[in-house]
Amino acid sequence: MHDVAILAAKGLAGGTLVCLFAVLSELVEPKRFAGLFSAAPAVAIAGLAITLLDKGAHDGRDSAIGMMAGAAAMAVYAAVVVLLLRRRSALVGSLSALVVWLACAALIAWPLLA
Repeated sequence: MHDVAILAAKGLAGGTLVCLFAVLSELVEPKRFAGLFSAAPAVAIAGLAITLLDKGAHDGRDSAIGMMAGAAAMAVYAAVVVLLLRRRSALVGSLSALVVWLACAALIAWPLLA
């Protein structure tokens, strides 16, 4: 039952923050910055808050490190996929860049979580 309650709390917190971020993105000018307030940061913040409340600071730290490593690797992925898509098909370029993302995230997170 505890796991169901945690899942419900994450869903409620994430949904609430997604709505608040959507309102905030409507207020931002120019509109190209609205993506900064998309659902992903809201869900990440809600998930981290529930993890901190449920499992404590150590698990929260590990979750935050994973999020930061994933975000940094996503920036590398975006840069690499642009270059690959100029030379390869969409499928090959995106899958190749995905391998780069995975390797980059692992290289960033591994020393911090060990």
